[in-house]
Amino acid sequence: MNTLKMLGLKDNWLYEVVVSSYKGQIPHAAPFGMKIRNFNKIIIEMYKGSSTLKNVLAEKEFALNAVDDPTIFYNTLYRKEKINFGIAELINAPVLLHSPLSIEARLETTTEKENSYLFEADIVHINTRRDGKFTNRAKALVLESLILSTRTGLIPQKELEKALKENYRIIKKVAPGSEYEIVMHDLLTDKLGLEEK
Repeated sequence: MNTLKMLGLKDNWLYEVVVSSYKGQIPHAAPFGMKIRNFNKIIIEMYKGSSTLKNVLAEKEFALNAVDDPTIFYNTLYRKEKINFGIAELINAPVLLHSPLSIEARLETTTEKENSYLFEADIVHINTRRDGKFTNRAKALVLESLILSTRTGLIPQKELEKALKENYRIIKKVAPGSEYEIVMHDLLTDKLGLEEK
């Protein structure tokens, strides 16, 4: 779907979203990671025991709401009374009105794993309420790593190495093949002389 490219999404990157669904007639929202496959499928993993998992399995439709402001995540986790829900346009699911845009999705395939379910969903509709983007953690992690790299001598070396290597591990997972991964590799190996692993 070319619209996903126009939104700036990258294939196989992991984006932080809020999944909204109905539990009966009651709106529910929770944060998850979402991947795009071939720019026309949504891939999402949900762990067993979550309310969202039960809702998606029951209703087969849900919305993935972009998070461009961390307070949306915070409210979803800890201040649910601050969430303003609207109604999706083409599916039976709520959307987060504070989110700049939502992808309306319909469950296509379900793969049960030991502790989770892996879902593949079709994109039914993209609802844009205002300018905004989906959030990938790599950009913030590179910025944090660059700041940490200026603290050599102020932070114990082992702590610094551990933090930087963990950031690099996450960047490779959430933004594979990205410029962020290249910058982080260069920072670790060339600038700081650290081993990659």
